[in-house]
Amino acid sequence: MRILSVSQVNQYAARLLAADPVLSSLTVEGEISGGKVYSSGHYYFTLKDSKAQISCVFFRGAMAGMSLKPEDGQHVIITGNANIYEAGGRFQMIVKTMEQAGEGLIYAKFVELRDRLQKQGLFAEERKKTLPFLPGRIGVITSPEGAVIRDIVHILRRRHPGFKLRIYPVAVQGPNSIPDIVTALEMANKQADCDVLIICRGGGSLEDLMSFNSEEVAMAVVASEIPVISAVGHETDYTICDFVADLRAPTPSAAAELVLPQKADLYKQLNAYQGKMLTYLTHSLSLARTRLNNLRNRQVMKQPASLIYDKVQKLDLLNIRLRNHFIVQQVNVMNHFDKLRQRYDLAFTNYFQICGAEVTSLQNRLIAGFVQEYKESTTTLDKLSIKLEAFNPQAVIKRGYARISLADKAVTVSSIRQLELDMSVKIHLADGEAGAKVTELLPATAEIPE
Repeated sequence: MRILSVSQVNQYAARLLAADPVLSSLTVEGEISGGKVYSSGHYYFTLKDSKAQISCVFFRGAMAGMSLKPEDGQHVIITGNANIYEAGGRFQMIVKTMEQAGEGLIYAKFVELRDRLQKQGLFAEERKKTLPFLPGRIGVITSPEGAVIRDIVHILRRRHPGFKLRIYPVAVQGPNSIPDIVTALEMANKQADCDVLIICRGGGSLEDLMSFNSEEVAMAVVASEIPVISAVGHETDYTICDFVADLRAPTPSAAAELVLPQKADLYKQLNAYQGKMLTYLTHSLSLARTRLNNLRNRQVMKQPASLIYDKVQKLDLLNIRLRNHFIVQQVNVMNHFDKLRQRYDLAFTNYFQICGAEVTSLQNRLIAGFVQEYKESTTTLDKLSIKLEAFNPQAVIKRGYARISLADKAVTVSSIRQLELDMSVKIHLADGEAGAKVTELLPATAEIPE
């Protein structure tokens, strides 16, 4: 018997895999799980389906130029070859190409729409409406065929007989499903005869549920004035409709459980409230009777007139005290007024005397000031009159001088430069004027003849 080492076994298995015509060229479809990019740039992940999984490695060189960005949850189709990682003895697949599978594309669109609507705040709890406690009429938007509507009706009848139901029949998958669901939501809001709406269908694949992952249905649910319960698929299925609805039920049957309370439970609760109310009323009535008996036994109830007499006597006493108080206050006010009037007369008499003396003093000072000002002004006027007389041309002429002016103009001649030979001038004397003519012009530097 030949004994092999561990590495020899792994090497042998690797050669067998490489030589196998099927395992050397594989095309596999599955869902990515646990993906991780290492510092080397290689991408390690697990490809799985509902029953099994296989380890995969996508080397950096093979990934170059690929437009698809692998992420967990993507449904992909990969090509490559089976391999044994000799150091670890791990069976794995070396990936050469990767492309998104049909359902993977649907999931990618689902993720893109989910993230976009979430950023718009359409999943926020604060924008969602509260369901009515006991709706008068329930609207159900679903396919009229199948077990879903029968299950809902059966559960509602069991929980709360006598309910009112309105069914809006729609296609829940296929090309007509999206417009059918949107139209049903708009019609229900326009008619406004339902207090709550349930959108539901049974389980299915991601492709089967794609109508409830559409933006049109999501926006119609958001726009609904009537509260909406979304019950699409099984408990593990989540759709965009679930996220934007006012309440998500894991299944259509659960939606029927949530929309109406158990009638028997309501009766039990009402009976409990009735018992509490009866106990409270009995206790309150007992207390009221005790208080009434206490009031009946009081002295005032036996002799009510005594209470009135006491009040009348107290009123008379208060009336006397009030009248005496007003008399005392009147006397005090009159005395105070007399004192104020005496102080007023004394104060104003002294004030008028002081003011009269000040007025007389100011009057004397004003008269003396006017007299002094008049004397000083008269002296100044006399001095100015003397100076003015000294500069008066007529006074100078009276002393033997004459003033010469041009004959045709009233302009006094003050310089020889104003004159020309044969020019007519006027000579102004103290007792009249004389006409003359210039016969000779002698500058100031020339000798004046005797």
